[in-house]
Amino acid sequence: MMKLFPYKWVKVADRLHVFLSNHYCYSDFGVRESGEMHYSGRCYVVDGTPGTGFVERESGSHSYNQFVRKKQYRLRPSYWKLLTGKEPSFDRALAEANKALANATNQRKRDFLECYVNALTVAGKEEYVQRVIGAIKDKMGHRNDRFMVSVISHYKNKARQLEHEMDAVQWRVNEHCSQETYEAYCEMVKAFTRVAACRRIWHHNPRKKHQYNQVFFDLGVFDYIRSDTYLPLMRDSLGRQMYLLPDAMIVAHSAVDFDVLPLKTLTIVCQELAIVEPTEDMLSSIGDAASMIEIPKLGLNFYFNHYHAIRDFVQAVDKLKSTL
Repeated sequence: MMKLFPYKWVKVADRLHVFLSNHYCYSDFGVRESGEMHYSGRCYVVDGTPGTGFVERESGSHSYNQFVRKKQYRLRPSYWKLLTGKEPSFDRALAEANKALANATNQRKRDFLECYVNALTVAGKEEYVQRVIGAIKDKMGHRNDRFMVSVISHYKNKARQLEHEMDAVQWRVNEHCSQETYEAYCEMVKAFTRVAACRRIWHHNPRKKHQYNQVFFDLGVFDYIRSDTYLPLMRDSLGRQMYLLPDAMIVAHSAVDFDVLPLKTLTIVCQELAIVEPTEDMLSSIGDAASMIEIPKLGLNFYFNHYHAIRDFVQAVDKLKSTL
């Protein structure tokens, strides 16, 4: 439903009405434990849909920092985005997830979507609670109003209860694999962080033979899937996002349009470019590339300006696959 006004007048307690914002309230609810952001200092960036995003990493790369700032800029609320429905919406996300669930035939995909629907339901309630708390604080201003403070405490208690509900409905990575596999997965994630830290990563666009586009890898979250290590996230220049799980790879076009590929069926090859004859196009586009990763089943070729980190990552993936 279209929202015509940025605020609405609502009753939030006996004898207390506030102007409640209609803008989406961004948060890391369901993504990490309360207080973890303050401990790590790392910013969680929502990637357009509730429950999907990535954790900004420290980087000296100007292009990466520009990429993150561009993502964050798109999250800024505006009346035009509110009016045209371009802000995230739990109602819209739930409708899309339920439709995708009804049409899903792959059991693994259905499992993820069922958890996503449940998580969206809980997260939507929590987002409303946060908007209410913000509205009461705005009304209270700098006054020490004991009644309003008590109402805020009431809503904060609601938020804590919703945290427990969210914990119960999420798909948790470590509960769907053996201890041996999970330990190998954690080692693979460590190796992946060194790959993501490479200053330059290029994706070869198969639709345009001589085009190499810079892309960025991160640790992220997909559809509220919960992992203590976050999920290794690879992006290509065609809009796809690849998330690695202990036994599968999620190839996502959106939060509800994705494929789940068994990791066992994927061949991931590392190649040192020192032993490959570079073409003139490669030299002009990615002159300092030192290695590449090829995933033939997905038609993916990534190029990097380092070799050892890439080799260690592919070896860690192979070790993980050996536990499956």
